[in-house]
Amino acid sequence: MTLIVLLVWKWRIVMRSLIRQGAGLWAVPSALLGLLFLATLVVGLLWVLGWAPEAPIPGYGSMRPMVLHAVLAVLLVIPFATHTAAHWPRFKPADMASRRAALRTIALGGAGFVLWRGLDAVSTVTAADRRFTGSREEGSFTGNAHPVTQWLGDQRQHLNRASWRLHVGGEVGRELELGYEDVEALDSTEVRATLDCTGGWYTTQDWTGVRLGALLDRARVGDDAASVVVRSATGYSRRFPLGEARELLLATHVGGERLSAGHGFPARLVVPGRRGYHWVKWVVAIEVSARPWWWQPPLPVQ
Repeated sequence: MTLIVLLVWKWRIVMRSLIRQGAGLWAVPSALLGLLFLATLVVGLLWVLGWAPEAPIPGYGSMRPMVLHAVLAVLLVIPFATHTAAHWPRFKPADMASRRAALRTIALGGAGFVLWRGLDAVSTVTAADRRFTGSREEGSFTGNAHPVTQWLGDQRQHLNRASWRLHVGGEVGRELELGYEDVEALDSTEVRATLDCTGGWYTTQDWTGVRLGALLDRARVGDDAASVVVRSATGYSRRFPLGEARELLLATHVGGERLSAGHGFPARLVVPGRRGYHWVKWVVAIEVSARPWWWQPPLPVQ
């Protein structure tokens, strides 16, 4: 919230510069940076205050406010760092130790605190259904009717039930190649779990499928196994510790309905307690690996 106060302060500095030097091409980069900063701030504030509709993005489609806020923030990093390096003031020790500097710091911190508490009070009314992650509830216990999303550049897959195959391999005694009916014939388990998407929403559903542990037991996991990689038809994948992977669910149904294409048909991963980007959709391969579970980027890069 202190950023809002700093923005007002910075605006006064910019206006003084414009009055002193006049408008010109020199001001264009700073003006664009200011607009980008303002857009990032406004979208974030609107989300905090309960704004939920998706924003239309020309050439892309629609984007949820939380995602748009994150994208704008990433776009802001390099130009902001460049601008800061070029305009960083040269402070003297006396400037930092002066009474005016101390009062300014206290005022900025105090104003930021007041704004934060005010927004927090408003948001408890406008977005009371949030989880501790900040996500809002959408479509719980509605089966396939809950929101559809996928990671960044991933495209929705429309896989054929008859030709789809699940491969289980890697550090195993025998590799498996299972069709859809083969998976459905295994002992099924129902799990109630909450999918919490980094796009700013969450949904709680009853998921039905087979434990990964049952598949791993059939494949006879090797002694050197340390982790399990679950891979999508898009190439997207996430790696899990072997012990945790055994408890994960390869779901074929949600809320008693067969998964829709948008939700990962024929099979998707259900990972209770982890954010949505771990819930791999359109699963085609389960690979047992000798590598440690952390042998992957913190966030998917594909």
